[in-house]
Amino acid sequence: MKKKFILLVLVILLSVSAFISCAKSASGKDNTSKEGNLNGDNGNASVAEETTEDIYADNLPEQDFGGAEFRMAVQDAAWLYVLYDAQEQTGDVLNDAVYKRNREIEDRFNVKITQNAIDPVGTLKKNVQSGVDAYELYLPVDRDALNLAVANMICKLSDIPNINIAKPYWSQSLNKSLTIGGNLYFAYGSFNLSVYDYTHVLLFNKQMISDLGLDSPYNLVNSGNWTFDTYSEMAKAAVKDVDGNGVMDGSDIYGLISLDKHVLPDFWIAAGVQSISKSSDDIPQFTLMGDEKFASVISKIFTITYDNNSWYRGGLAANKEDYYMSHTLFYDDTFKMVGDLRGSDTDFGIIPYPKYTADQENYYTRVEGGNPGVVPVTAKNLQMIGTVLEALNAESAKTVVPAYYDISLKTKYARDEESSQMLDLIFNNRIYDLGDTYWSSILRDGMFLNMFKKNDRDLASQLEAVEPKINAEIDKVVSAFEDMNNAAK
Repeated sequence: MKKKFILLVLVILLSVSAFISCAKSASGKDNTSKEGNLNGDNGNASVAEETTEDIYADNLPEQDFGGAEFRMAVQDAAWLYVLYDAQEQTGDVLNDAVYKRNREIEDRFNVKITQNAIDPVGTLKKNVQSGVDAYELYLPVDRDALNLAVANMICKLSDIPNINIAKPYWSQSLNKSLTIGGNLYFAYGSFNLSVYDYTHVLLFNKQMISDLGLDSPYNLVNSGNWTFDTYSEMAKAAVKDVDGNGVMDGSDIYGLISLDKHVLPDFWIAAGVQSISKSSDDIPQFTLMGDEKFASVISKIFTITYDNNSWYRGGLAANKEDYYMSHTLFYDDTFKMVGDLRGSDTDFGIIPYPKYTADQENYYTRVEGGNPGVVPVTAKNLQMIGTVLEALNAESAKTVVPAYYDISLKTKYARDEESSQMLDLIFNNRIYDLGDTYWSSILRDGMFLNMFKKNDRDLASQLEAVEPKINAEIDKVVSAFEDMNNAAK
């Protein structure tokens, strides 16, 4: 990759919200970022002239923790970068960025940072119940983190010194979704790559676009005309019974290949609707009964996947991503897994999911979830924990996130200027739907998955059946937080 292009990409990735807020799409729509920039979203016009060091300065006081350990229990998973510490430099761009970040923080505050791949949930529960102070930070899946908060096993962030959640290296819009009644027990920032890993994108097969004589997806996105209807026409055009046997199977060509559980949430979030909303008191609420917009969106998704026979219904096997990419026009993927396609023989590009209609203001991107860091109630040195967490997020914004992007920008899809522009759009408007994350087992992987697998379009009946269950789960969480707050008074 040419040096000039790398510099251009890094400028884009490290730009502040002042730059983004001035940007206009070709359609004349305001593309003001919900994230503000790709590391956080609390910028303002005055920071445009500041350096990266100024923007992401943590303003922490000098402190010496006497060699205290900052130990992390992390989940080992193929769909995540679980690299929170590196004990040596290897020449890998991400590994070395993490190594340098951690060693600088260790020297700055006289601490020792380590990680251990272990079951974070089971280990935390066991340690808290036995009063053991074994790890300062655990990184479970978000829905498990919520359950740990309900069980009063983790610290509220406001009780941990030196954490300034308003800083630009913390994700403001995503963290607003995490609060319940103003309570925030964990948050996402630049240190936590999981919400980048879990971000869903749409890949397109460049050769197939050319062979079919279709419009450039990049041009459609930039013009504001990348919509559900446009997507549907293109996906339908790609469908081909390659062997001519009259049966669509794994050897044929499709418009979309995606896991069944992702199709509905990928598109409904792209349409700007959510399965769980928030009241004015910051209380989650299930209000889909009678929501005509949501019902219309769900009906449309069935139309553009089932009715035009463009979605591959055969189920997906592991380690066949390159094969699937060569057999479809569009392919759903998470950002982490896109990086794993860097050796693909298929030349592909990356775009956001389409708008519901052309007059929709922005392109919205689904964040499937994340593995937030939680601090156990047995932690003894909250001053050190808060200081290290804050510094990790600040330093990550400067060095680790650019390295993370550099890995993905070396894939084939990012060897053009359009790709970097698409990444800007994708990460500037990320949406975190609590029915897709906290309560995914009931909604996304329960009701909605069953509907889509069976091509069941009776949304009203399904909502009526699930409403008591989801409301009971929401009430349980809200009541637990209220009881803990009352007990603390």
